[in-house]
Amino acid sequence: MHLPKSIFDQRDPDPNSFPRVTIRSLPDNVLLGIFDFCQMPWYDSPRWWHALTHVCGRWRYVVFESPLRLDLHLVCDANTPAKKTLDVWPHGIPILIKESRSRLPLRGANIIATLRHHDRVSEIDLYPTSTLLKRLYKVMKKKPYPVLTHLHLHISNSRSAPVFRNTFLGGSAPCLEYLNLFGIPFPALPKLLPFFHDLVDVRIANIPNTGYISPGAMVTALSALTKLKNVSIGFESPASRPDPANRPPSSFTRAVLPALTRLWFHGTSEYFEDLVARIETPAIICVTTIFFNQLDFDVPHFLQFISRTQIPGSFEEAKLSFSQSAYIHVGHRDPPGGKEFETVLSITISCHALDWQVACLAQICGKISHFLSNVERLLIDTSYFVNEPFAKWKDYVDNPEWLEIFHAFSALQQMHIPARMGQIIGFALQELTGESVMDALPMLRHLYLPPPSQSTQQAIQPFVSSRQRSNCPVTVHLTRMD
Repeated sequence: MHLPKSIFDQRDPDPNSFPRVTIRSLPDNVLLGIFDFCQMPWYDSPRWWHALTHVCGRWRYVVFESPLRLDLHLVCDANTPAKKTLDVWPHGIPILIKESRSRLPLRGANIIATLRHHDRVSEIDLYPTSTLLKRLYKVMKKKPYPVLTHLHLHISNSRSAPVFRNTFLGGSAPCLEYLNLFGIPFPALPKLLPFFHDLVDVRIANIPNTGYISPGAMVTALSALTKLKNVSIGFESPASRPDPANRPPSSFTRAVLPALTRLWFHGTSEYFEDLVARIETPAIICVTTIFFNQLDFDVPHFLQFISRTQIPGSFEEAKLSFSQSAYIHVGHRDPPGGKEFETVLSITISCHALDWQVACLAQICGKISHFLSNVERLLIDTSYFVNEPFAKWKDYVDNPEWLEIFHAFSALQQMHIPARMGQIIGFALQELTGESVMDALPMLRHLYLPPPSQSTQQAIQPFVSSRQRSNCPVTVHLTRMD
């Protein structure tokens, strides 16, 4: 915007020329705007408004008259005396119940007393023991929670946890938007979910065998939630798998999840196959899977599911990692050429031995090779055997399995190799010499390595020399990985 020069020629006005205005003379709507500014994100405390109510009666009136505008909450934890606190503050202020896992076992009585105010509780975030969870469940199954928007229950030991029934929350929580259950056996959940119309985020993780929910029941429940954007489903053990007799028929109508953008799963590939075979997700932008270790990954429905989305169009860069588990991340830079890597597809295999990790990723890369054909940049990383010498684990992996991985990246131009894996990948690349020099990685032009040891140089050199003789040279860059 262009400002006239005369504005800058004026002297600062005399402050005495303005009429004096005191805070008491401000109208209520101006005060409310000032109070609203006090709850901006940088002032991160749900109790920020308490001090305002102690200034004077008028300020207290302005605050209590606008609980929604100011997003007021009464924060109650294990130390909050429920009766004294809730009787002092106005009934219209929603209650937020929150406590860490450290204090709850000692002082659960106040939490129980607060939960009895079912018509006022808007958020619950608790990490109870199994004993306390039983007490919580007895209270929370009796009456509906009409203003509850967020529910997070996390239990570490699910073996002695109570099995939740469809009477939980009195069967009604019409305002619920965020549901996060960890370790909670809740086989009746699909019967309740369709009544939570406002759900945007559903996360049910570490589901024990006593809480198993079939893929068909899960999809039927989720399909009723038209606002749902994020779904996370995870199981405690590989024993939670679908009955082959209940697999979907070859031709059937899939359920549409119109708003779903992110899907996260942890379990067996059989369950995930059954799940994604039943759904359409036109808005999906990210899929993350963690599979339990198994001998064979037969995932045709998974591949068809990815093909029905817009995700493959974002496959520009990939990351392979070998640590406590093996994973492949595929995605792109956002913005293009920037430092931030945006993952759109992630597949993790829960296995520890390095030979298993390479074998599993070789299988996975082979299955999804069609989607990897546009990837131009590959980063390999590992924290595996960080302090152990190469000679102790170089024989764990067969070179052909590495070549299976490399075959999947037909358009790859850049490959980044960590120092700890320079030798093992170098030995694998030695298979691509002579007549087979162009059998894999035909478009590769750049290898990025940290300053290598002499043994790593000797391992890489045969591949580089063979590519040079084939008029498809590969340039080795000495650099440090981010």
